[in-house]
Amino acid sequence: MSETDKKRILVIPDVHGRDFWKRPVAETPCDKIIFLGDYFDPYDDEYITSEEALQNFDEVMKLKQQNPEKVVLLWGNHDLHYASELFRQLACGSRYDATFAPIIASSLLPHATDLHLAHEEKIGETRYLFTHAGVTSMWYELHRDIIQELTAENLNNLLKTLKGTIALSEVGASRRGRDSFGGMMWADVDEMSCSDPFPGIYQIFGHTQNRRGPVITDHYACLDCRRAFLLDNSGLKKV
Repeated sequence: MSETDKKRILVIPDVHGRDFWKRPVAETPCDKIIFLGDYFDPYDDEYITSEEALQNFDEVMKLKQQNPEKVVLLWGNHDLHYASELFRQLACGSRYDATFAPIIASSLLPHATDLHLAHEEKIGETRYLFTHAGVTSMWYELHRDIIQELTAENLNNLLKTLKGTIALSEVGASRRGRDSFGGMMWADVDEMSCSDPFPGIYQIFGHTQNRRGPVITDHYACLDCRRAFLLDNSGLKKV
């Protein structure tokens, strides 16, 4: 068995101020920990304050600083709208906390280089692409000219250009948006179900909340269900 076959990856879906990630991180032996974004903007019915969400993010960042090569942090739409005014204006930030925004931005922006839009890992012969909301074939074809080949590196470059930021801000009808398709920060899992798979790529993302459990198919997994997951050569399982 090769080293890539033995790889174990702990995946932490949307946090929104919750601390469900702490026990799996403390108790699960793994080679990599990947957070899928959305550290801020807790849900009203969970009674988590903005201050508590910020404290939780600071603890996530402490974990990153203590394990810089092991921990991967992705941007979520609920984070990026505090870091990019253009993204917020175009995407009309959901649950955006205008009152607490300056404090969140002052904590978030110094760590901006530690957050990414996408990350790739290979286990065995399978190439895994991690993003916040998933890359649909429809959105990709619309922006193939600026993305080029579908790689994490190319997706991460989108925030470096005006065209890329505009593409990231697109919100489709599934999320009450006005764009043809949702981008990789806003795509709904319903859009992914209509998307043609990318040969050789298995996508893992969050964003679309499902309290009943994850949506796992042959081509993608939507994991936003308040649980951590372990990915290894046998697939995904809850931890």
